[in-house]
Amino acid sequence: MNDQKDYFCILTINDDYNYGNRLQNYALQELLKQYGSATTARAYLNVSNEPVLQQRLERQLSRLKARVKLLMGGQKHNNALRQLNFYNFTRDYVPDNLIYCADSGMFRTKSGMHIRKIVLGSDQVWNYTFGLSINALKLRLGAFFPSEKLLSYAASIGLDNIDSEWTPIFHDCLNRIPAISVREEKAKELIESVSDQAATVVLDPTLMIPAEKWRNVFSGFVPDDDKYVLTYFLGKPSDNQERVIEQYAKEHGLRIRRINDLSDPETYPAGPREFIELFAKAQYVFTDSYHACCFSLIFNKDFKVYNRNSKGMANMNSRMQTLFHLFNLDTDMRKEDEFPVYDHAQLKARLADLQQQSQKWLDATIAQ
Repeated sequence: MNDQKDYFCILTINDDYNYGNRLQNYALQELLKQYGSATTARAYLNVSNEPVLQQRLERQLSRLKARVKLLMGGQKHNNALRQLNFYNFTRDYVPDNLIYCADSGMFRTKSGMHIRKIVLGSDQVWNYTFGLSINALKLRLGAFFPSEKLLSYAASIGLDNIDSEWTPIFHDCLNRIPAISVREEKAKELIESVSDQAATVVLDPTLMIPAEKWRNVFSGFVPDDDKYVLTYFLGKPSDNQERVIEQYAKEHGLRIRRINDLSDPETYPAGPREFIELFAKAQYVFTDSYHACCFSLIFNKDFKVYNRNSKGMANMNSRMQTLFHLFNLDTDMRKEDEFPVYDHAQLKARLADLQQQSQKWLDATIAQ
């Protein structure tokens, strides 16, 4: 008698302290639960088998240290609270303790598990500029798993081109994946140029989860009567951008709440649950973040997107361009004092159409 339970195994970036990564991980998991049980693999990169145990221990110790720091005042307290909010979200919503793997080829599961599919994505799983070794990229491309178990959902490369030394790896690995979907039109173009595969552009999984379900995750971090402009920047806003934001807030009688900014100690401890609640209750959003745009769309918020000011980082605007194109958004990131106001009824209808298209692709792929 076979007592094993089928699982969809998500192989993604395991970034414990990245809002977009944690939330897309949760969204993809919930999306896959339509078809059966789903969980995330903890992937250890650029390590041999023995240091994997050491890294697992270090991860546990970092959480214990955060709890100790929580007893301290000031910035250390806020840093620790933020870290624990992220940890608690992973523990409660996207646990990754059932399966772990490494780019050495190791793959281990808890007893009683049978892997139905390995789902690659979403996020920038194929962006090799994030310090990936050759074997690490191969792992993210599914090279160590049976071809018939592979599919990608909303995977991203996050680059405008693939360097020639990495092209053979993409060619060989992509040709093993029977069904490929990506998040950006540029990724589709790159995949089809370096492999014999076709790729389909689908919605980021965060956009596949309805606002009502996201609201079930709120933690009560934001009072319902709070009136504020929300900012979330991964780069550093320019002086002019800051001036524009402050002027907008003043003219509309709003205060400013700043995610990921130590200058706002009230907001800084926000974890993923608090992040989405801040977007849901904001009056306007200023950002350079892709997922900030996604959650603004989910919660019917007007938003202004700026080009990211970040030295040494490749241009990642392809995801923004795809998003603007998919939703027919007429906006120019170069016009810093322009404040878009959108037709949210139209955007809601467009989102429903795009969700249906992406769902249709996933239904057909899972049925194969």
